Amino acid sequence: MIEKYALFFLRSNEHFPEGTLFELADTTQPSLPDRGDGEAVLIDMERLIRCPEFAENVPPGQCPVAVTSVSKGDLNNVTIDQTLHYQVVEIPFAVEISQVLSATVNDRLHGLEVERYESSIVDRKYRLHIGHLRPGFYEAICELPDSEQLLITFIKFFPKQFTDRYAEIAQNEQLRRNGNDARRVPIPSIAIAPHHRGDVFSDELLNYALKLTTEWGENYGKPIKERILRLFPELSDQEIDALTKISREAEYYIYDLAAQELDGKINEHDIVPFARGKFTWLDRENSSRLANIGMFYARK
Repeated sequence: MIEKYALFFLRSNEHFPEGTLFELADTTQPSLPDRGDGEAVLIDMERLIRCPEFAENVPPGQCPVAVTSVSKGDLNNVTIDQTLHYQVVEIPFAVEISQVLSATVNDRLHGLEVERYESSIVDRKYRLHIGHLRPGFYEAICELPDSEQLLITFIKFFPKQFTDRYAEIAQNEQLRRNGNDARRVPIPSIAIAPHHRGDVFSDELLNYALKLTTEWGENYGKPIKERILRLFPELSDQEIDALTKISREAEYYIYDLAAQELDGKINEHDIVPFARGKFTWLDRENSSRLANIGMFYARK
């Protein structure tokens, strides 16, 4: 029997933030191949909202990555090295790991081998290139000397521009359940904590404002007031102006870094760290996206 798969958003659950998007088996009770610690768990269909297929392609290099478990060594020592052009899992050599002979990467959902690597050692680290892998649940089996193995599990999540559609889809789902009576539909919860007038801006709110300020398409260059008030109705005009100003400062700073990269003053991989060093609230998704835009325009 051929197993079918579909995209699902997670409702409120104990493993991932509400609105997390995964491809899962389309069955009466699918499982999460990785619940965030490397272990699989069954999940009730009531915890899921079916997501329509996307018309656009998902850029694999922009997918956030989380390493969820390692069978040897310290999980905190396994890092993700990421630029605009690659994503790499870096495994430092330690007492438990003196050498990696080869590595096989398996897709845990589909049960397929998706990649095999030979030794790739740089500065006493094994570098596992995963930028080309699509969103999903993975395990890397690293062959060590003396027939030992190192098992690493990791998840590649859908980029934020795809998961941001959760609120609209969840609201439409509630409308269908309640006979299209909008008065009975609660506002879907989101991953960003509510903002109360006078509060210090949270990192999540600042990044959301930056996304709106730099949005492309029909909203390009438009004020963010109407859009941001849909999720944060307590924001004052002064606070919205302040968010816009901060967003523009971060945007133009990144574009200036991109221009410096073209002039040879800095390296490409310095843009995101420099930007996040100056604007400590800046997340990797926003900084990488704007760095990419800045480099594109710098070369025109």
